[in-house]
Amino acid sequence: MIDLIKMVVLNTNDVVGTASLQRILLFIFVIILSIIAGNILKILIIKVLKKRASPVVYKAISRVTMYAVYLFGFYFAFQKILNFNVPAFLAALGILGITLLLTMLPVLQNIFAGIVLSIERLIKENDVVEVDGTTCIVKDIMLRKTVLRSLDGKLITLPNMNLVTGKVVNCSSGEFIRVELSISIRNDPNYKAVIESIDKILLEDPRVLPHIPKKEMNVIEKLFSMPKNLDALKPQIFIKKIENGIITLQVWFWIWDILKKEIIVSNFYESVLIEFKRNKISFG
Repeated sequence: MIDLIKMVVLNTNDVVGTASLQRILLFIFVIILSIIAGNILKILIIKVLKKRASPVVYKAISRVTMYAVYLFGFYFAFQKILNFNVPAFLAALGILGITLLLTMLPVLQNIFAGIVLSIERLIKENDVVEVDGTTCIVKDIMLRKTVLRSLDGKLITLPNMNLVTGKVVNCSSGEFIRVELSISIRNDPNYKAVIESIDKILLEDPRVLPHIPKKEMNVIEKLFSMPKNLDALKPQIFIKKIENGIITLQVWFWIWDILKKEIIVSNFYESVLIEFKRNKISFG
């Protein structure tokens, strides 16, 4: 045990040399200057790259640069000013370094995942995504974590590894989503007229496909965002089941903006209520 302690514990004179008051003051000055210089470089890099690269890229470059300046300044201050024996100190902490590396493994995994998100562009800021059944807007993609805002205003922070290995539905990349609803009516010989009424309500709603949203799109956006066959995305209504005198209808329709899904569904139900009341149709 004594031999092991002797191997790990360094002689103080080997690690720290003699330092005068002037050297100590210079040491403090260099440390402060390194921190200031690192932060200034970080801000400058962000300003230069903000409009030329994705947030993950410019944030990663700015932080790596800042930490590199810190590391160089600290190394210079300890070894050149205080005569701190950095190699000897690192050798003594070899076992501790391995332990620290194992502890930092999850952090490194998340950093690697952040790089993957940046390269593959799986998601980007302001995308609407669905994570574990919760619809959120991507607010900030950082090197280690991603910040999301749910539709009820809550901020959700997820490690990047969760987004790479988990199931994430990007609702923005597809430009449109399918809404599935069920409506039950009493078994009526005139059920086809009910289906036609529901279909008419959906076809007249400008927010439901095949209507094209009133927004300006350039040629590239129209080429890649517009569905190739709009007729295939017309509302569809099926008879799901008939049981105990009740007909259950399955209603499918497609919309462009998932953020307006609740409003569109609510307006649809309201129109159905008005139409059913006018035609004296009873719900099941």
